[in-house]
Amino acid sequence: MMARIEPLTGQYVHVEVDGTTYRTYFESNGTGIPLVCLHTAGADSIEYRHLLNDEDITRDFRVIAFDMPYHGRSLPPEGWWEQEYRLTQKFYMDFIIAFSQALDLDKPILMGCSMGGYVMLDIAHVHPNKFGGLIALQPRAYEPNWATMSDWLVHPEVNTNNAVRPLIRSLSSSEAPEECRREVEWIYSKCAPGVLGGDFYYASTDHDARPFLGEIDAEEQGLYVVGGDHDWSCYPEHTAELRDAVVGLKKQEVRIPGVGHFPPSEHPGAFKDAIVPVLNELKARYERA
Repeated sequence: MMARIEPLTGQYVHVEVDGTTYRTYFESNGTGIPLVCLHTAGADSIEYRHLLNDEDITRDFRVIAFDMPYHGRSLPPEGWWEQEYRLTQKFYMDFIIAFSQALDLDKPILMGCSMGGYVMLDIAHVHPNKFGGLIALQPRAYEPNWATMSDWLVHPEVNTNNAVRPLIRSLSSSEAPEECRREVEWIYSKCAPGVLGGDFYYASTDHDARPFLGEIDAEEQGLYVVGGDHDWSCYPEHTAELRDAVVGLKKQEVRIPGVGHFPPSEHPGAFKDAIVPVLNELKARYERA
């Protein structure tokens, strides 16, 4: 009986940012337009395993998902123990750009979830038209409450694993498949101490897109905003704030019923139904360029 072997490939690439080299793990599958996927805070690229194995997607896109430094299979840089991990807006954007350059990708499409969705807005402002498209999943213009949660994650009387799992479950939809919801919980149970709180520094303190939303042209940059209706951190009114402020976003906002904060891993089927039309539009845009 033949074993089932998935077609995706895992590799390491050495990415240099500000004179420091980061040995970075990534998985890829498919041919065609590069689609670089960014994981949520405290998680890793395994969130995109369903997308990486979807032949309908990989027929036209080279799907690439990487682990940020300190996450998943990407180790921290040398000397990491000498300073507290804090993800900043500048480093996050610089790393995404450096990763894309290290793989010699020609204007890839970026897709990120949660903090990976937040940074789409920052990139659209700081690096307009640098990428072939920007898909923001569960984005917020500003969300300071993650900082309060990060304080609890390092409290000496709090068991972080026990605290994180119900938090993650509360962010996912009860309509999503149980095995997928449990998988997201498992992904978060592997998070190293201090990493989720360090990611929350970016998500709650170093990210505030409100002052420049009106300067972004969604149609020009191929910016799409996608939100799951069962995510208390990204209700319809939160994406409506973006839709009303960002030029041209009215036609490029998508809401997914029955899905929470982690669409690619929490409810792969519903996510695929919502994201395929977006990818088709970006594919047409890419081919016209």
